[in-house]
Amino acid sequence: MNRSWTRDANLLSYGLNLIRNIEKKLLEEKPHILIVDDDPLVLDSLNQVFMDDYIVAKASSGLEAIEQVKKGTDLGVIILDIRMAGMDGFDTAEQIKRIDPRIPIVFYSGYPGDFTDGQIDRDYQPFDFVMKNEAPSRLIRTVHNAVKMHNLQSGKGDLVSLAKDEYGMVGRSHKMLDVFETIENISPTESKVMILGPTGSGKELVARAIHAKSRRQSRPLAILNCNHKPADLIESELFGHLKGSFTGAVIDRLGLFEYADGGTVFLDEIGDLDMNSQTKLLRVIETGEMRKIGAPDSIKVDVRILCATHHHLGRMVEEKRFREDLFYRLKGVTISLPPLEDRREDIPDLIDYFMERHCKSSGIPLKIMEPTARDLMIEYEWPGNVRQLKDTIEALANLTPSSYISRREAEAFLEYDIVSSHTRGTYSDQIRAAKKTIIVKALARNYYNISAAARELQIDRSNLHKLVKDLGLNVGNNTTQ
Repeated sequence: MNRSWTRDANLLSYGLNLIRNIEKKLLEEKPHILIVDDDPLVLDSLNQVFMDDYIVAKASSGLEAIEQVKKGTDLGVIILDIRMAGMDGFDTAEQIKRIDPRIPIVFYSGYPGDFTDGQIDRDYQPFDFVMKNEAPSRLIRTVHNAVKMHNLQSGKGDLVSLAKDEYGMVGRSHKMLDVFETIENISPTESKVMILGPTGSGKELVARAIHAKSRRQSRPLAILNCNHKPADLIESELFGHLKGSFTGAVIDRLGLFEYADGGTVFLDEIGDLDMNSQTKLLRVIETGEMRKIGAPDSIKVDVRILCATHHHLGRMVEEKRFREDLFYRLKGVTISLPPLEDRREDIPDLIDYFMERHCKSSGIPLKIMEPTARDLMIEYEWPGNVRQLKDTIEALANLTPSSYISRREAEAFLEYDIVSSHTRGTYSDQIRAAKKTIIVKALARNYYNISAAARELQIDRSNLHKLVKDLGLNVGNNTTQ
């Protein structure tokens, strides 16, 4: 009885600490914004719009806004009315620029006076100019983009948070930070992108992120999984067909290239594409034209092509199973996603992300994994990668009747055998993998506090720092002394 009570008390303490850390992190991550307007109704309404996502300061005049800026608070954006009593928005903006030219200013006005949009852009260089009669979503999106730009330019840009918030990818490892940075850099361009990685590593998420952050974001993203589909079906899905062009063609069909005109086409598992379809795809890339099955004429299409595969396409080219000319036309920029076992330091964050998201969307109370269950998740090899981890977390949340998921329940679901863990590669590889697992588990249990983890492992803090660096672990900005 006493042992059971102690276990429950420890779990309760662990759960409360986890919740407090999440709440603290959320508060620390909220950016500050300043709303300036001499109409109290506008101030109150905008405060209601932004208060959930930002720490909002308000000013009812230009002079009051300038005093707020002088306080030195790191403001992600200033939403500034133009027509105000006393000092107007233009004069206020000039004064603010002299104090801190880095702060983005968004003019938000019902009447810009005698100035045109072009004059405002030229003379005052705001981040954007939004009219009060436009849809609220326009201002919300502008503020979001301004804050993001400010954070990146001021060196505060957190790729970890940006990746999670913007495109649902979670990770703090060096390999994933490289992926996030490449997505940020390549998305606004027209470069073709080849996404490599094992099944379940998140290749489609990368493609969706690139499209969402590209200039083509307002146009469709068309996705085709080429995995083991017959050639005639692939051709019909890509290019469409006319009614009566072949047996079974009872209606006209719009192909993905025509549907996505002006947008993006993502070809997943392109290594499984048959040679005939490869030839027709190459023609579209080279000429910008495609022909529906049964159509006499070609039509022009403008698409950006992204593709992904878990195959080694270079080897397939050598084996004459993939066209060399198509390979080089598609290659463009390469993004390589690592298997989950090579980024174990990301597993604790992935567990929390999938658990919180699933419990919220399913309308069930938040489940908490016991520390030993989280240790198991870090130990496990995850042959199905991130997709398998996600499915496991969701299944355990659904199957576990209590608020706590035990190691026994996780072991039973995964049919886990610890003997099979870390048994591949050379002796040195296995020792290195075991060290990484031990350190990641200790850091996760201690909320990434280096000193606390070192005490638990009974090693010197400086030695633990050295091990983290030597093993190539990146535990992010959350790591404390």
